[in-house]
Amino acid sequence: MRNVSVKIFESVIDLLSVNALNQSPDETGGVLVGTRSCTDDLLEYNILGAVGISSFNEFKDIYNATATEFTCTDRMGWAKLALKAVEIYGMSYIGDWHSHPKSNFNNLSPKDISHILQQYELRQFNPFPPLHVLLSWPLGSERVSITANIMLHNNVIAVIKPQIIE
Repeated sequence: MRNVSVKIFESVIDLLSVNALNQSPDETGGVLVGTRSCTDDLLEYNILGAVGISSFNEFKDIYNATATEFTCTDRMGWAKLALKAVEIYGMSYIGDWHSHPKSNFNNLSPKDISHILQQYELRQFNPFPPLHVLLSWPLGSERVSITANIMLHNNVIAVIKPQIIE
């Protein structure tokens, strides 16, 4: 198995945190942009920008959000959101993100895993495995925890704490 590296700008964490906190108590999400590379021994993601779906009024009808679930209801709409992020940042769409607000649950839910598995099976990010970032924070805390989840093989997910780029 190859090594996996995920790096993220501190400013992106700040942007995701503000977006997620503003939508709390409901979950929210969006797309990630940046760079990816793959060699024989290293799979690397650099998260350099992100957008939150709630920041764009034109995308308000393509998802449902509650305190325990964030679901995309329009895949073409999600693709348009990804294109919007690419247009804003001038970088590649490399993955998705969502939040688990005011929760000690800092792992992907079974539904989240099913979504990433579907992306993997459809080869949505081919030749790179799907990347999904999860933001969570303990009850009563404003401190955000972030994990990067990468589907390496069918039903094998690497869970990594991203290296922060200042």
